[in-house]
Amino acid sequence: MQLLRSQAQSVVCKIIWPTESKEFRRQYSSLTLNLVQCRHPTAAAAFLSTMSSRRSRHLDKKMKLTTANTSSLSIADTALGKGSEAAALLDGLEVYTVPSLADRHPLTVYGIKPENTQHSVPNGTSINLTNWRRPILLLHGRTWSSVPVYHLLGGPNRREKGEESRSLMDALFHTQNLQPYCMDFRGFGGTPADETCKVTPHTCVADVESVLQWISSQHGLHWLPEEDCSYDSECDHDEGKVVKRKTCEKCEMPVLLGWSQGALIAQLVAQKDPALLSQLILYGSIYDPLVRYPRAPLYAQTSELDRNSRNEGVQNTYDAAIEDFTIEGSIPKDPAKQFARAALLCDPIKVRWSSLHELNNVDPARVHVPTLVIAGDQDPYCPLRAQQELFCNLGRGADRCWSILSGSDHAIHLLDARARFVQIVENFTVIGRRNKIGSSV
Repeated sequence: MQLLRSQAQSVVCKIIWPTESKEFRRQYSSLTLNLVQCRHPTAAAAFLSTMSSRRSRHLDKKMKLTTANTSSLSIADTALGKGSEAAALLDGLEVYTVPSLADRHPLTVYGIKPENTQHSVPNGTSINLTNWRRPILLLHGRTWSSVPVYHLLGGPNRREKGEESRSLMDALFHTQNLQPYCMDFRGFGGTPADETCKVTPHTCVADVESVLQWISSQHGLHWLPEEDCSYDSECDHDEGKVVKRKTCEKCEMPVLLGWSQGALIAQLVAQKDPALLSQLILYGSIYDPLVRYPRAPLYAQTSELDRNSRNEGVQNTYDAAIEDFTIEGSIPKDPAKQFARAALLCDPIKVRWSSLHELNNVDPARVHVPTLVIAGDQDPYCPLRAQQELFCNLGRGADRCWSILSGSDHAIHLLDARARFVQIVENFTVIGRRNKIGSSV
C-alpha cells in the first residue's frame, strides 16, 4: 500500500503531463490517493496505468507533430529563401535538402554540378564525372554559415562581370579532382532552426553523419567492374528505405573538412564513425588541450530579461564579420566588406550554441583516418603550441600531414594566398587516393 501511495505521488504529480498546471496535477494526485486510502489498490493501479498510457500517447503525438512541423521547413523559411537579397549569393550552387536520420529535420546542402557529367576513360568505358571526382564536405565554424564562408563572390554571373571569385567551392571544383559540398548547421544560413532554437555539438555530429551518408549514396555507383565491388546496405534518403548499393575499397568515401569550431565537429565525427569518411582535414582547428568547456548549471535561474533576449536573438555585427582578417595586406578592403555584407545577409541573428562541454570529448588519439592539419602561422585562434599538440597526438596507423602557411591568419581560404591552401588540400586528397588505389591493386 505504501509503495502504491509513493507511485501515485511520483507518477501523477511529476511525470504525467508535467507541462500542465499544478492544480491539474494536484487533482489527479488527490484522486489516486483517495483510491488507495479507500482500500482500492487495484483501481488505483489501473488508474495509474491508464494515465501513463495517455501520457505516452500524448508524447507520441507531440513528437509526431514536432517532426511534421520541422520536416515541412526548408531553405525558403530562412534568410536564403527565394526572392530574398541573400538568395543571389547562391549563384552557381546546387541546393539540396537532406533529412537528418535522427529526427528528419531538413538540412540544406550545397554542391556544384559539372556542366559535362560524362567522360570516357582509356579502356572506352563512359564514366560519370560527378561519381569519379573525390567528394569533399566542408563544415563552417561557430558564427557564419557556409555560403558566405565557402562561396564568397562565386558563381558564373560574377565571373561574367569580371569579379574575382574567392569561393573555395569554385576553387576546389576547378581542380578537376574534387566534388565539393558544404552544409549549414541548424539555424545557420539555409538550414532552418529546430524547435529548441539552439544547436549542440552532438546534434551537429549526427547531422554531418546524415549528410556524409547522403553524399556517399550520390557517389555510390562507381565505374569500376562489378566484380571489384561488394554490396552493402545504405539508407535511401529520398524514400526512407534501405537499398543496396555497390561499394568497394576503391570507391572512395568523402573527405571531411572542418574549419575553426567546425574542425572540432569534424574530429568528433571521425572519432565516432571513421567508416563514413576517407580523410580528415582539420583547418584552423581551435582545439586546445588546456581549454575545457564547462557544463551549464543545473538549477540556474534565468532572469526574465535574459530569457527575452535569447528568444529574440542577438544581432550579428559588421565588426564581428571582419574580425578574422587581422594581417594588413592579406586581403583587399573590398572583398572583406563583401564578406561582411554576405555574412550579415545569411546570418543576421547569432545562433545560440549550447552544451559546448560535449566538445571536451575531442581527443586526437582517437582519430585513425588520414589527417591533414593546416593553419596560418599568424592565426590568433590556433597557437602553434596547440596545433603541435593536435598533430603529434593523432592516432597511429594512418597518414598525417601538418602544414603551416606563412603570412596567413584564420581565414586562409579567403586571402590573396588562398591558391596555396587549395593546392595543399588537393595534393593531400589526390595523393592519398592514389596511394590507396595503388596499394589495393
